[in-house]
Amino acid sequence: CPACGSADCRNLPIPHAARSMVSDGKVVSNPLKRCSCNNCGHGFHTQNFSEEQIKEIYSADYSIGLRDAVAEAARSAEYSRQIEAFLMHHLGSEANFSKIIEFGCGSGTLLGHLTNRLGAQISTGVEPSSRIAANARSNVGGRISIHEGFAEQFEASPPGYNLCLSVNVIEHTRNPLGFLQACRRVIDKTGNIVVICPDGEIVGSELLFYDHISNFTSASLAMIVASANLRMVANSPLTGSLQGFRIYLLQFGDADLDSQTRGFAFLSQERAEYVNTWSKIQDATNRVLKGRKYGIFGTGEYSDLLHAYSPSVIENAEFFVRDQPVEADFYGKPVVSVKDFLSFPRMPLIAAVHERSWSLIRDRFGSEDVPIFHSLEIARQDAIL
Repeated sequence: CPACGSADCRNLPIPHAARSMVSDGKVVSNPLKRCSCNNCGHGFHTQNFSEEQIKEIYSADYSIGLRDAVAEAARSAEYSRQIEAFLMHHLGSEANFSKIIEFGCGSGTLLGHLTNRLGAQISTGVEPSSRIAANARSNVGGRISIHEGFAEQFEASPPGYNLCLSVNVIEHTRNPLGFLQACRRVIDKTGNIVVICPDGEIVGSELLFYDHISNFTSASLAMIVASANLRMVANSPLTGSLQGFRIYLLQFGDADLDSQTRGFAFLSQERAEYVNTWSKIQDATNRVLKGRKYGIFGTGEYSDLLHAYSPSVIENAEFFVRDQPVEADFYGKPVVSVKDFLSFPRMPLIAAVHERSWSLIRDRFGSEDVPIFHSLEIARQDAIL
């Protein structure tokens, strides 16, 4: 295990023999081979990525956050609200945030929100994708500068940021320790580091992203934080639409680690069952809906995952359904509004939505007498039968 060094690790099932998916939806021709540590709960690839592989993933065509500007704006606004509340709770309103740096700043929208909310005089965004960095420069105001590159390559001279922020970045890095050391280099001695990443103790779709090199539990991240000569001051789950993510506050200082083994064999088992279910979706869906026309509700992350790991489910669909379509077609299929779909003769829908949204979507379309299925539920029920 890269976090605790334990040899007590479990290989997870492979969801597709020849395909996996990068976080912006792009399919790569490599199987997803993950391992889960039974000691600290850390999740990781069985083979580490090379620096060249990382650069290839985040090249000019990497496009996360650019597909749906409205959704990205709403997401950034909610992140900024919860980050500010977290900082005020743990540091108080007198904390100094006059200089902010964000590693992996994406579109720059979140950095713009926080610059205003926290009253920063100067803010810096660092983004490895040239395409996204160019987009960020067009979005940000005069107090914000955007630099292209990786955190580990950025040098602040002299170091003096009060706040170093990264949102859903550390799980993508091939060397989390090196990333945290880069964060440490750019802040002053009284500065703060805020790291947000998927909560590895919640088993879900983040296990399926090829470029999520690490799955962090609080225990595994604390060990890496300590190796970077930092201490974890506080951490908390995010809520609402950001459920499934966790925020961490780090500062200079010696860590006080719990020396006792917590034991995460149960988490490895849950992860194995989840990934194995994804490996069954394609065959199960083909059996359940064989010969029937159907649509797919959603054109986001879950549809991308189905395209990667269950491609025939996408190929056999008639169309996609969205409340307010922002594209005319998706994976070569037309995209129609819910209003138009409900005017058609009733046909089944596959809900390509996160599990936490499934009950709401099921009840919503069930009230319209639409037969609706969730891809994971199809696979689970098929396994029972």
